[in-house]
Amino acid sequence: MLVHGPFPVAEPRVTREARAALAAGYEVDVVCLRRPREPRRERLEGIDIYRLPLEHVRGRGFWAAAREYLGFTALAAAELAALARRRRYLVVQVHNPPDFLLLAALPAKLLVGSRLLFDVHDLAPDLFAERFGAGPAGLAALILAACERLALRLSDAVVTVHEPYARELRARGARRVAVVMNSVDPQLLPPPAAAPAPGFRVVYHGTVTPWYGLDLLLEAAARIVPELPELSVDVYGDGDALPALREQASRFGLDGTVRFHPGWLPQREVLELVRSASAGVIPNRPSRLNRYALSSKLLEYVELGVPVAAAGLPTLREHFDDDEVLFFRPGDAGALADALLAIARDPEAARRRADAARRRARTYAWGESAARYVRLLDELAARPAGPSKERPQRVRARRLWASRRSDTRRRSGQ
Repeated sequence: MLVHGPFPVAEPRVTREARAALAAGYEVDVVCLRRPREPRRERLEGIDIYRLPLEHVRGRGFWAAAREYLGFTALAAAELAALARRRRYLVVQVHNPPDFLLLAALPAKLLVGSRLLFDVHDLAPDLFAERFGAGPAGLAALILAACERLALRLSDAVVTVHEPYARELRARGARRVAVVMNSVDPQLLPPPAAAPAPGFRVVYHGTVTPWYGLDLLLEAAARIVPELPELSVDVYGDGDALPALREQASRFGLDGTVRFHPGWLPQREVLELVRSASAGVIPNRPSRLNRYALSSKLLEYVELGVPVAAAGLPTLREHFDDDEVLFFRPGDAGALADALLAIARDPEAARRRADAARRRARTYAWGESAARYVRLLDELAARPAGPSKERPQRVRARRLWASRRSDTRRRSGQ
């Protein structure tokens, strides 16, 4: 697996899939970023981790981000080429973004005939437009769209997080797409809290970026705190919006109400902290990217039995109904405030919605997604590699023999 991110912290999808592959009998290597003080090489729960000497820094400008992505792709290509000669991978799975990270897997495909599985976490051109806006878009946006088409064409199979993404990827040229949802690994779930914590505690956990609408949550908190003096808001996670949100909280007089817990925690620890919340919030803004977003935190709130207030965006509504999740008008802090007040004023109705959402979530259980993922790996691993229909070992042997014959001819003057 190649992933432009730290592993296992902050990459729960990669972790779930790696564990599923390991449980199915595969040997799993992960090539990833390296955080400060992490070892260059580590074996964790049977997974071999190879960390490259780059650290992801959020909130940097376009050119700095481009250098980081391109630098990681180059380093990952060299690392994978060296590993592939020894490990002879049956499948190389590339997790986006960026889409052009798939190019780093080409040496393994050419050297040993590895099959390429492209795992689309996000629509990269849409993510780029959300992050950098219209300023640097133009040519760069066209290049990213071309990279997406190339990655879809070069991959032997594509997997993504839900059906709306799958439909869009098929429209953009993917030949075959399987869905492996970002469902919660039941092994990581703590038991639901017997009762919510004292007061009215609202939580958000995950990436903290402007398009995820944390500013709307703070504005809603400022509106309802006079009516709910026992209100508290906990934000677990990191991202480039944190400094502005801290300033906003101080400006609204919420220093004692809103608590920021920066940094990334193991998923098990985060879920333990979240389970006693009175409400979980998905405040995503209406945008090009978020029209497809199905936040994994939503599935986690639901599995923990935490009542949810969520922006009424298309993909969220496609997976849950109004009698399961309390939807509010996207981008409207007043509507979010009303939703939180409704949960606080009628906890029994909130509990009924949470119970109904948990019943619905059974259809999204990780066990089914994990089985679908392993079947895809088995199919890819069993196929002959490349147009020659030969197994990887034979392909590599023939190339080596052809190279030696060419050398012999040059030496003999032919």
